[in-house]
Amino acid sequence: MNCYTSPDELLNFEDGNQFMGTLPEMKNSTVRISGENNVLFCNVDVKLINSRINFNGSNSVVFLCGSGHECKLNLSIWNNSVFYIGEKNYINGTMNIVISEAGNIFIGSNGVYSFGIWIRNADPHLIYDIHTKKRINPTRSVFVGDHVWIGQQALILKGSMIASGSIVGAMSVVAGKKIPSNTSWAGNPVRELGKDIFWKGNSVHGWTQKQTVESMTCDEEDYIYHFDPSCHISFEEIDRKLSGELSMINKIRFLENLTAETNKNRFARNSDK
Repeated sequence: MNCYTSPDELLNFEDGNQFMGTLPEMKNSTVRISGENNVLFCNVDVKLINSRINFNGSNSVVFLCGSGHECKLNLSIWNNSVFYIGEKNYINGTMNIVISEAGNIFIGSNGVYSFGIWIRNADPHLIYDIHTKKRINPTRSVFVGDHVWIGQQALILKGSMIASGSIVGAMSVVAGKKIPSNTSWAGNPVRELGKDIFWKGNSVHGWTQKQTVESMTCDEEDYIYHFDPSCHISFEEIDRKLSGELSMINKIRFLENLTAETNKNRFARNSDK
């Protein structure tokens, strides 16, 4: 295992592992690599604070975009997998990520993520049907769109697809759900609590009564998402690309192109189908 604790050390990856992009800021953070032919890509303005990034296998990609905020990650990734996090996300506390069995976890841009969130794409052990003897818990990738708010201690599990503009409440368990845009969900298991809603990222902690009164009406369209086939990028298609035969460099180029796509409705989904 090789361990890297400063930006300059990232330029000295061994065993076919590569650092690409712009060197991040690092404070009390570590990148550990056990395997071969992995890529860590950092876009501009990545700030890793109290983070642990562990490449436990080979041929995987971690692609981090800058946010203007500190990024706190506890990430374990194994073989032939991809982790992507887009631009301008606010992570309030450590985000815990486990990526197993050649799956992927993809997070869009402009989201808000509270304390103690876990996202994982696999069960750690195998489950079989007693009659057919066939495995019934295959690994499935996880996708989160743009401008998503996930509450404190939420657990996002394999196969979950959370479309842009939605909310997942505190301590919720999302297990394989397809959550449409502009809906709110909560509970264990998670269920829909509201539809045709939108949210803004302003924090009300220190507000005066005047600010509260002024906030009671918001005539904005920026956070309302609509499915538009002319610009839609399906999570399923992203998964096929990242799990297919693309070379490591072509996976990076594909993710760079997704990062550059600015249409707000790119990850909108207006039904759970």
